[in-house]
Amino acid sequence: MTDELSVRRFRPGDGPRIHELHEVAMRDVGAYADEPADDDLESVTETYLERGGEFLVGTVDDRIVAMGAFRPVPDDHYIRQFLAALPDSAVILTRMRVEPARQRRGYGQRIYDELEARARDRGYTTIVLDTMARQTAARGLYESNGFDERCRERIEAFDEPFDLLVYRKSLTK
Repeated sequence: MTDELSVRRFRPGDGPRIHELHEVAMRDVGAYADEPADDDLESVTETYLERGGEFLVGTVDDRIVAMGAFRPVPDDHYIRQFLAALPDSAVILTRMRVEPARQRRGYGQRIYDELEARARDRGYTTIVLDTMARQTAARGLYESNGFDERCRERIEAFDEPFDLLVYRKSLTK
């Protein structure tokens, strides 16, 4: 067994494991909600890969232990209410997850670096994302990679209210 992470593009057979990883990672930070459904994880190929986005998985010994994705920001995406005048060349970074037992090994950074490189190569100029204030490790990753917090909004949803943070980064600096 090794700890070396290999990064590759999502394959259709990865579906069950990415669902599991998503749930385990979100439960670990107290941010998992059964509703609304994570429809994008049901249709990764259509939602990300066929629409100019990317979905990567990181494996150790052939087991998916990390993942992350981006896609162009849809016109009806809720993040647009927090960020005015997003360019057509903006993507939203999402589904950044690392198996809790394997965190703090640089796996999230590896996934992020590859996603940013692919976004730049495709001509995207802006990356936006949202996260919960309680996800301190995620916030640290984003802030250390040059993301600026643009908005903090109290959300009254699910079982308990939470603070949603919205970040933005220019890829043209």
